[in-house]
Amino acid sequence: MENHEKTLTESISDAKMEFERLQALLSEKEAEMKREEILKKHTTPITFLEGRGRWTTRVNGKQKTLKSRKELEDWIVSQYSETATAKTLDDIAEAWFSIDEKRSTDRTLVKHRGWYERFLKNSPLFTKNIQDITIDDGYEWVSYCLSIYPNMTRKYCTNVRSILNGIMQYAIDKRLLTYNPIANMKLGKDVFCIPDKTREEDTVFSTVERTSVCKFSMNEAEATGEAKYYAIALLFELPLRDGELCALTWGNIIKDMKGNSKLVIERQLVTDCTSGKAKGYRIVNYGKTRAAYREITLSERAIQILDRVKFLNTQKGYPTTQSDFIFMRKYKGIVCGCTQRCFDPFLRKYCKEAGMLVIKSPHDVRRTVCTNLYLNGMPPKRIQKVMGHETLEQTLEYIRSTNDDLEDSQFFNLLNQAAPDNVIPMKTKVG
Repeated sequence: MENHEKTLTESISDAKMEFERLQALLSEKEAEMKREEILKKHTTPITFLEGRGRWTTRVNGKQKTLKSRKELEDWIVSQYSETATAKTLDDIAEAWFSIDEKRSTDRTLVKHRGWYERFLKNSPLFTKNIQDITIDDGYEWVSYCLSIYPNMTRKYCTNVRSILNGIMQYAIDKRLLTYNPIANMKLGKDVFCIPDKTREEDTVFSTVERTSVCKFSMNEAEATGEAKYYAIALLFELPLRDGELCALTWGNIIKDMKGNSKLVIERQLVTDCTSGKAKGYRIVNYGKTRAAYREITLSERAIQILDRVKFLNTQKGYPTTQSDFIFMRKYKGIVCGCTQRCFDPFLRKYCKEAGMLVIKSPHDVRRTVCTNLYLNGMPPKRIQKVMGHETLEQTLEYIRSTNDDLEDSQFFNLLNQAAPDNVIPMKTKVG
């Protein structure tokens, strides 16, 4: 009986080994076929350089020269392997995400992944052959998105579409497409849900609203002895993102050669998404954009607020060395820095106390600062720099014209007030 069981066990083991051997052979054969397919699709000549005794070719404009043809073919396969057999957008999505991971923050990457899983991955557009995609498929995809999220706004759709356009561009870069077939979709305003804040004045603070909110902010700070409430008042003085505000330390305040006080923006607080899920916060030594690093001149009012913050922090026993955060709090008995989740409730509370019908956000404060800088005469290019925007277009989107009293005709009539010296003389016909 024992011999029979042993023989049966050996037979199973032998069969398993044979199966694994056949699997390995199959994988090897598939890899060989894939290699041949890639090399067949590589249309750029593989040339032998007689004078140097080497082989050379180009892939996507990048030239490579190696000692042997096999080495060069191995390199070609490595360059094309991501997309050589790609048939659909879903086939290349992960390759695009590997690039997105290098240029996006953890929080942004989680958003991108979420939009992809919800609106792109299972859509008919992403399972269709790339070569067959037309603009009509783009319109059908928008309908698909609206069937999942009927309350989608135009801005939300634009955000999701940025992922789609990124993957499309990747397909173009890899020569799977020659152009983006859905780039020119025309989507009317009536397609999407109208957002709550439809008027420009709903996205900025008026002078009265700003004054009231700042007053409530400073009063609460003085009444409680907690300097963190001053953060709202400081936001109205500086073109900061709330994540940048949270990451400020006393060492970020410097003096320039003229003796002016400046604030160096060089890091931000972001949601910790390193595990693939939002969990806690962390400081990163880079900004939201490549233009985020900047130095901002502090106004007298901003300096007064910061002096008061340091005083109250000292009274509370909070550390105020160069490496300590400017805005501190006690959380579960531990002294630590503030997060965005601290400031948003403060602002909402002050908006309600001020009797505002529209409750505004820290981002609306940022728009207000941008708008006020513009109305006070700062050139748009300089505003772009202090805001930390990569493009002037972004800055112009932030500017809200809340007090344009002149009609268009009045603006054009101002052109007639040009000094005679600035008017180009008309050429008269000599008859």
